[in-house]
Amino acid sequence: MEIASFYSPMIFFVIKGSVGIKINNNDLHFVFSREMFITQNNNLYSITIQEQTHLMICHVPGEAWYTEQKRIIELIPEVANLPEKFFKLPLKKTIIRYLSLLEFYFKEGIHDTYFFELKLKELFFLIFSSYQKHDLARFLQNILSDDVQFKIFVHNNYLNAGNVQELAKLAHYSTSGFIKKFQKCFNDSPYQWMQKQKAKQISIEILRGNKSLQEIANEYKFSSYQHFSVFCRSKLGAPPSVISAQTGLKSE
Repeated sequence: MEIASFYSPMIFFVIKGSVGIKINNNDLHFVFSREMFITQNNNLYSITIQEQTHLMICHVPGEAWYTEQKRIIELIPEVANLPEKFFKLPLKKTIIRYLSLLEFYFKEGIHDTYFFELKLKELFFLIFSSYQKHDLARFLQNILSDDVQFKIFVHNNYLNAGNVQELAKLAHYSTSGFIKKFQKCFNDSPYQWMQKQKAKQISIEILRGNKSLQEIANEYKFSSYQHFSVFCRSKLGAPPSVISAQTGLKSE
């Protein structure tokens, strides 16, 4: 595999075989059959397949872990003075069975976004249920940064704020201070990030098909259905009626 830099965590599951890993062109590490490791942000990785290898890679942005925020917070004290920057974990039977089912779903042509968001939450639950706290802290040390509380706050509160200024006020920051902190933690502007999250949630609501498009527009406080349609075209690539067509949802 070519040298790559990852800007959000990736979990490498080695089902069979082995891989060699160099981080920032330093020491060589090996991950063997039935082991997993997670990449750290902004490091340079050189990954070499050592033999015939069955490998699964899962993209897990840091914020996705906040579904387990209570357990994440409990791990933060464990991070202090960790001895190493590279740590791998053995794959427990529950994780192996989970991966086997996931591979089956892919082969069956299941690619529904909402379904795989649920499967991602299932993966987190299995990981937190299968390993000891100290091992989890060593494995997830990149996610357990000093800024984790800020990130959790943003994810818990951005839907309650109408704009960046309101979110900054909720966080007890000045607007400029909040923007600076946000860009450091999320590598994006708060406005752009909030727009992306809004678009993602709207997409999920439309595809679920539980509400009319007008109800969704009202829930997300669009001034008119036309503005809602323009937003969907801009952020999701199609008007809401087209997105909803696969669910049979009517726009009335």
